[in-house]
Amino acid sequence: MHNLFKYAALAVFAGASAVAHADTAESRGGITVKSDDGRFEAKIGGRIHFDTYIPVDDDDVGDLTGQTNFRRTRLILDGKAYGWAYKFECDFTGTGTGCFREMWLGSTLGPVNFRIGQAKPYRGMEELTSSNEILFMERPFATASGIYSGNQYAQGVFLDSHGANWTWAVSGYSLRNEEAPPTEGVGAAARVTFAPVLNDETVLHLGLSASTDRPQGEQRDGSGNPTGISVRDASGRAFGRISGGTRIARTSDERTGLGGELAFRTGPFYAQGEYAKVDYKSDTAGDESVDAYYLQASWLLTGETKPYDVKKGVFKSPKPKAASGAWELKARYDVMEGETAPNDKISNWIVGMNWFVNPNVRFMLEYLSGKIEQTTDTETQILQLRSQFNF
Repeated sequence: MHNLFKYAALAVFAGASAVAHADTAESRGGITVKSDDGRFEAKIGGRIHFDTYIPVDDDDVGDLTGQTNFRRTRLILDGKAYGWAYKFECDFTGTGTGCFREMWLGSTLGPVNFRIGQAKPYRGMEELTSSNEILFMERPFATASGIYSGNQYAQGVFLDSHGANWTWAVSGYSLRNEEAPPTEGVGAAARVTFAPVLNDETVLHLGLSASTDRPQGEQRDGSGNPTGISVRDASGRAFGRISGGTRIARTSDERTGLGGELAFRTGPFYAQGEYAKVDYKSDTAGDESVDAYYLQASWLLTGETKPYDVKKGVFKSPKPKAASGAWELKARYDVMEGETAPNDKISNWIVGMNWFVNPNVRFMLEYLSGKIEQTTDTETQILQLRSQFNF
């Protein structure tokens, strides 16, 4: 599958070269080729996220060694033809045979955009923010990195629309993911956002999302275990989050989620928080409810302002004003806990700094302190660095 995508990308480059004399070519960090009549367009982009982890305090989890890791290495092709849009996104990180992240075709029905294929279900502000734009190296627990148990992509139909200060989006999908084993079951998710204050200086964002999944047969999470939420400390996976090992939720026949969003920006200051609750119902293992919430904030020392994407209802990275780049201080507190199992709680806090060298290069330095509260508490501290290039 990786080779197929490579050959397809090479074919696009070759085709673009062949028609360059008749069409318009642009470069804004990536490569864009479009026809003079505007009916055809192809854009090639990519991202490299290279991470380094240094244990600071690992007394509770045994000796940890420093690690390096290519978190993401992606190639992206998107564009349009005859009024239809398309996107192919492949991640070469990992050892699996699959590489697809997003793959869809889409068009418009009046003011409504629709896509058919594999994409993210509409739930949560941070979940729908690009990994190139997220404030921290990893997303918080109120996303598919935690409470939604790895269900980041799904195959189905996706509809969305927006106005001057609002959005709505709905998706219906199967619980099939091209990177995961074949699964059975269906799901649906919806999200609405509203920005009652929206101007160049200040933005106030409100959002609400809901989802329901009904797994059937052998629907499983990415670890090969029965569907549920699992959590592990950084000794198992030092990715700046604490996720994957100790069971919080068990095998489920139905998952119902509800989430709320609140974000605020004024000048160089920005703050964002979300709360999500998922109810797991099981005929064999009993029911479980899990809560997740976080609050994160940042201050751009060099005076830039985070742009707000009205079409998607998310914030994006700032564009540096000076040749020396933009500097951003940041902090986050993040929690996930089981309601019916009060001794199951995971929390972490992170402080750090981002350096936006230019619109394509970013460095992220973070200090993470994580804690798992169970019969025996476990704590871990890690220093981590991301070197990021995207085009």
